[in-house]
Amino acid sequence: MSILSRVIGTRKIFIVSLLWTLSASLPAQDVQGNYNVMGLGNNSCSAYVHEHAAHAAYYLSWLAGYMTAYNYTQEDTYSIFSETKNVMQIETWLLDYCKFNGEETFEQATKSLIRNMKYFRIRSKE
Repeated sequence: MSILSRVIGTRKIFIVSLLWTLSASLPAQDVQGNYNVMGLGNNSCSAYVHEHAAHAAYYLSWLAGYMTAYNYTQEDTYSIFSETKNVMQIETWLLDYCKFNGEETFEQATKSLIRNMKYFRIRSKE
């Protein structure tokens, strides 16, 4: 293999790696800003309030996945949840929010929670 072939191969690997890294930090939306919400995030806030006692673990599991994805895609964010917040406080916030915003989806409630918490987030692991 010639030196030129190795340089071209190395450049291709570098470019592909760079593009992959950059794309991992970009929001995945269509040109109108829409994206597919899956699972319990599509349920209404009214449904969440009504089903909470019987299905809280399912909603919290969905929320954990959503927050993990948020933490992964946001710069300067180790965890959207501050050290002072626990699961019960987050659950209470979501229930209160959904009681007053029953027509919104659970995903919209989660985005509102994020907007309220992002200034208090943990920025790094240490």
